[in-house]
Amino acid sequence: MKDRAAKADITAAVLLDEDTLVLFGAIDQPLPADGVVLLDGTVEGRFTGGCWTDGEGEGWFLGAIQVDGLVHMRPSRIEILDADGKRLALPRLSNVRTNPAHLVTALKGNQPDALAAALDFACTLMPPNAAGETAPSDRRLRLLAGLAQEASRPDGFVEVLGRFRDGALMVQGWSRGFPCGERPVVVETEGLRLHACAAAAFHRADLPGDASGLLAVLDGSVAAPAAIRRIHYRAADGWRHLALFEQRTILGDGVATAHARDMLGGLQDDAARRAVTRAFARYNGVETVSRLDAPVRIGLDMALRVPGAGLFVCGWLLDPAGLVRAVTLKGPGLCARLDGEWTRSARRDVSDAFAGDPLFAGRLLPGRDAHGFTAFAAEPAGLPAAAEFHLELTLEEGVAFLPLPCQPPSSDALRRMLGAVNPDSPSIERIVATHLGPMLRAAGAAPRDPAAATLHPMGRTVKAPRVSVILPVTDGREDIDLNLARLANDPDFAEAELLVAAGGGAHERLAGMVRQAAAFYRLSVGFVAAPAAGDPFEAIAAALPHARAERVLLLSPSVLPTERGWLSALERAVRKPVAGNVATLPMEPVMVSPTLLYEDHSIRFAGIVAVAGPDGAVTYERRFAGYPRDWLKERDPAAVDAAAADCALLPRELLARALAGGGRYLGAGPKGLDLSLRVRAAGGACLWLPGVRLVAVDEKTPEDHDPRWRRMSALVDRWSFAENWPAAVVAA
Repeated sequence: MKDRAAKADITAAVLLDEDTLVLFGAIDQPLPADGVVLLDGTVEGRFTGGCWTDGEGEGWFLGAIQVDGLVHMRPSRIEILDADGKRLALPRLSNVRTNPAHLVTALKGNQPDALAAALDFACTLMPPNAAGETAPSDRRLRLLAGLAQEASRPDGFVEVLGRFRDGALMVQGWSRGFPCGERPVVVETEGLRLHACAAAAFHRADLPGDASGLLAVLDGSVAAPAAIRRIHYRAADGWRHLALFEQRTILGDGVATAHARDMLGGLQDDAARRAVTRAFARYNGVETVSRLDAPVRIGLDMALRVPGAGLFVCGWLLDPAGLVRAVTLKGPGLCARLDGEWTRSARRDVSDAFAGDPLFAGRLLPGRDAHGFTAFAAEPAGLPAAAEFHLELTLEEGVAFLPLPCQPPSSDALRRMLGAVNPDSPSIERIVATHLGPMLRAAGAAPRDPAAATLHPMGRTVKAPRVSVILPVTDGREDIDLNLARLANDPDFAEAELLVAAGGGAHERLAGMVRQAAAFYRLSVGFVAAPAAGDPFEAIAAALPHARAERVLLLSPSVLPTERGWLSALERAVRKPVAGNVATLPMEPVMVSPTLLYEDHSIRFAGIVAVAGPDGAVTYERRFAGYPRDWLKERDPAAVDAAAADCALLPRELLARALAGGGRYLGAGPKGLDLSLRVRAAGGACLWLPGVRLVAVDEKTPEDHDPRWRRMSALVDRWSFAENWPAAVVAA
């Protein structure tokens, strides 16, 4: 198809940001107001703009080309497709500027009558000042400011300003041409931002006949009243602005709603009054759903906020007549529609509770119990920690509110949150990746203030311990006498120090039992009370600062030695190179693990290795798991991708570095693999010894009694692990 080359003179070309180029100039044929733009015939984007003919009959245009990554391109041909799909080629650009003042000057010098239309166009390039919207670029703001300076004329004053609880602004004053109803305005402070506005006029005897009083609500998070300089608006004959009256009144907090309510009766024009009334129906900290005469009720089971990440809301909405049009979570800087993506669940208890309520009589049908919901809302960075939030229910007539008291992200609250999420939801993968994963990661990264771990020496003293053995106990057991007895019966541990790390789940009688055993077996024991440790790895981290030996042996209470001398075998492995496929291993640092057997002596652990699938995805597999132990005959020590954190010997400093950068997981399983990978990332290696064998007893964990928690935590941990260890990194 033959191109039509436009005879055009590009007077100004300004790059507003990385993706947007604004063009102004003369042209001999009209351009589409909205169409496709092609760069060099291939790269597609959008063209928006307008054309006009001046008083001398010459055609002009102003438009924006929006193409992703435009700043990195140097197109030699720009084509615009019209409504019929025909291409119109623009002249090649020779001088692209980045200063928006160049465009303002060009418009003022060539087409001053078009400045108001240019300001209209610049407003279309501005995002509304609403929660979740990307802030406009500095150059877009400068273009808007420059055009407003040239095109906007004074028309009235702002006399009273007041803030609502959610950051919206009440404006009272007077003007001659402020448009009533709902439309956008531009608020000028040090910069300019676009805001939705609802306004109505009222009679004032002190004004000229062509002027009237004005009451308006500016939506969104508006600047503080003291920072506002002007409010620009589009009148019928061009752009005008309200200046700030020198003796203006700024109402105190909480006064704006009552002040506006007193004025509603005097507003003119029914449509405009209704618009302002809707805008003034704002949250003031009071629950109003229960006051509705309509069959609508809502209840909150749980609201949890992780500052900087988002909010989780769980509850129920009873709306058998379908009167609720939207459910929105609102707060300072946050406005998130929940009902579009929330997960519904059956709540027969809600149906039963309202079965006798006259308001719902005949409306609650048997089997229609899907009243429950769970929902998430991401929050932008920078919201204050003490920010208040609420739910807004939009109905056919008016709105209603429910305060949202949010719990802090304690371990118990996070566990309850996971328990409320349905792991069988078809969108669970998206929920984990978009909400649960980031929220739990942010919660785990938040500064903690746990009670300090306290060391209580027990038994005899060893001045220079051969090794520091850390036994983490967080599962509620009250007796590790068998573990201590087996270590006491092995000469390898005669000069070792044993650190029993008692986490938050340790039994209160554990310390007394350890003290008796230390005295009876003449062991050197340090009882480390770590009430903030929630799993074995947190307990290990709490005990590590108290370890005095250069090497640390991690030993789970579930691992029981079956022979003597196995510690010496682990020590020899880290002191000298070994044959076979680990000849290239460094002397140190090494994290070495023995073989762990089930109680029937089949193989439980013989090293973990990374396996790449056909699609390039990496998974980690336990080698020989479930095989008979005879399978290990004549096998040599081998380098593996991960050792067993249940029983591993490694340098203390290497362990400290690996723990310091440990990933955040809900279950202990991924933490062991994560620890080994961080050992390797710190320059260490992982080694498995087939000839050293210990028994690892199956133990019940708290997760075994909560299948839903186990499934949800596994889903979140899988996401977290993939975020910490992408396939490309692990495969390297």
